[in-house]
Amino acid sequence: MDMKRLRDVLLTVLGLWLMVSPRVLHFAASHSDVVWNTWLLGAAIILVTAVSRYLLDARSPWEDMATAALGFWLMASPWVLGFADHMTERSNSIIIGFLVAALALWATVVDGNLRKWMDDWMHQHHLLR
Repeated sequence: MDMKRLRDVLLTVLGLWLMVSPRVLHFAASHSDVVWNTWLLGAAIILVTAVSRYLLDARSPWEDMATAALGFWLMASPWVLGFADHMTERSNSIIIGFLVAALALWATVVDGNLRKWMDDWMHQHHLLR
């Protein structure tokens, strides 16, 4: 299995975990926004990974940047949505968010095609001289 496929499988598993974790970890029923946030982010991670893997011909950094943004939101959401005092929900959000963001950023760093695409884009927009 190549590294890109392994990363996509890992992201899909993390997305699936996000979708089932409220039930498995017994999230507080009084925080429905936490449950919805977790479900929607899990679905979004799976969707972004599936679209980039199966529907697009060429890889571009949009997938990795979108996935990293979802991971960063997961890490920030306990404080933004006000559930930082619930240890289970907070820990799940921070750990899975870190793993999602790390996988997405790692892919951006190690994939030579993405680096070439970004360099070409920056040259075209006169950001590098």
